[in-house]
Amino acid sequence: MAKLEEGRSRLMKTYLKEKIGNPDLFTGRKKELAFFLKWIEGIKKEISISTAILSRRKTGKTALLQRLYNLTFEQNDGVIPFYYEVKEGKLWAVEFCKDFFLTFLYQYIAYKTKKPEYITPPKDLKGSFTAAIDIARQAGLDYLSGDIRGIEAAFQREGVDEIWLMVRDAPLGIATRQHEFIVQIIDEFQYLNSEIYWDEGKTNLANDFAAGYMSIAEYRNAPLLISGSWIGWLRDLLHTMLPSRFRHYFLEGMPEDETVEMIYKYAQVFETPMTEEVVYAMARISEGNPFYVSELFQSTYPDKDFTTAEGMLKTLEYETLDERGRIRSVWLEYIAKVFDKVNQQHAKNIVLYLSKHRDRQVSRQEVIDKLELADMPELELEQKFRALVKSDVINQGRSLFFYQGVQDNIFDKVFRGIYADDIQAFDVTAIRNEYKALYEKAKADYQKLLGQFNQTKGLLAEFVIINQLRLHAFQQPDRFLSITHNLPEDFQFVEYEHVWSYKTARFDNFPNLL
Repeated sequence: MAKLEEGRSRLMKTYLKEKIGNPDLFTGRKKELAFFLKWIEGIKKEISISTAILSRRKTGKTALLQRLYNLTFEQNDGVIPFYYEVKEGKLWAVEFCKDFFLTFLYQYIAYKTKKPEYITPPKDLKGSFTAAIDIARQAGLDYLSGDIRGIEAAFQREGVDEIWLMVRDAPLGIATRQHEFIVQIIDEFQYLNSEIYWDEGKTNLANDFAAGYMSIAEYRNAPLLISGSWIGWLRDLLHTMLPSRFRHYFLEGMPEDETVEMIYKYAQVFETPMTEEVVYAMARISEGNPFYVSELFQSTYPDKDFTTAEGMLKTLEYETLDERGRIRSVWLEYIAKVFDKVNQQHAKNIVLYLSKHRDRQVSRQEVIDKLELADMPELELEQKFRALVKSDVINQGRSLFFYQGVQDNIFDKVFRGIYADDIQAFDVTAIRNEYKALYEKAKADYQKLLGQFNQTKGLLAEFVIINQLRLHAFQQPDRFLSITHNLPEDFQFVEYEHVWSYKTARFDNFPNLL
């Protein structure tokens, strides 16, 4: 268990293909892995309740969920993992349900037979109920045949409500009848309400599709572990359709020590030379966000150089301010979707103002006064703020009447770089200077830590020497004389009662002796 909790790729086989790519790139998240592995262990005692991981986009949620799946599969300790990602893009509910059920079924068979090739079967098998029955029988899992036939019959009747009921109940039902335990890991859960349509023509949106989990989420023998890329959207869904069914787990940025470890791992895998100073600065500026670290290493900036401050800052500027930078492109795509959902009038101004003052919470009245929004109807303004919070481009403050800019160094600068010039005169030099200031602050902190480390290292060495002189030199004089230099020929060690440290023994500490 201890080895698995560390989540180290070299100690495990990857069963479900991980989006992170090279498994060695998964680094850190020790606290989260420990928490959720214990949570999964608790399923066998039926004490773990359904949980929702809440975090903004690009914080490593999917990497964490997929690693948890692989660790649980490898551990083979009585909890059957099921992972499903709800895709973005319009989909008929019947098509979704078939894919969902057969994905679960084949992952279940893979675990029971210890044949991981069933996790991702070829399309001709995954799309066929008949093939699924044959494979279940070959695996000695005949009890699955009834479930498969029952669901196949529902598909033939094309009763969408019935199909969705049977499909979402399948993991819980099988776990209950077989006296087993299953963890249902569903990524991008919020898309259940935005991408699934009741009709084949995809005109009737199933905007309450996720509400079907109202009862299932309460069971402890097959609880759900869900996440989504739109934290405000997911929280709103849980609050309105699945109240009190999920415990919320907030995934923060990685701690500094794990971020440094991650950067060194990326440097090793990508064969990129780095200095310790740049490593520390990158950890600070990225604020523990694995997406930013990954994109800096994979940047197409032609003069990328992580051995100097200038090289790292130029790469960062390219990625966040240049239209060719991927960090900028990803956030631009995301922000564009937000403003498609939110009336752009005044929304950009609100986000920009809160971004400028993100070090504090700002009252709604201050925003109204500073941006001259007094003429906007209160209901319209309320809806605009709510939509921006739901879209994760601003944060809710201590009450419904306070807001705060997103606490993200890089997102803040990307947004300003894209939209500030659209609102007011903007000089990109300001952002460059802010990056330099962040680097200099990180450099100063690094030098301070380095000084403390060197002092501690010196004190430890001094302690070891003092300890050896006081306790061992008299008993083993030949050994200690052989490793010392510039001593008189007749020098002898004696049994010392005290040995002063260098700092204490300096003559200028005893002026009366001079």
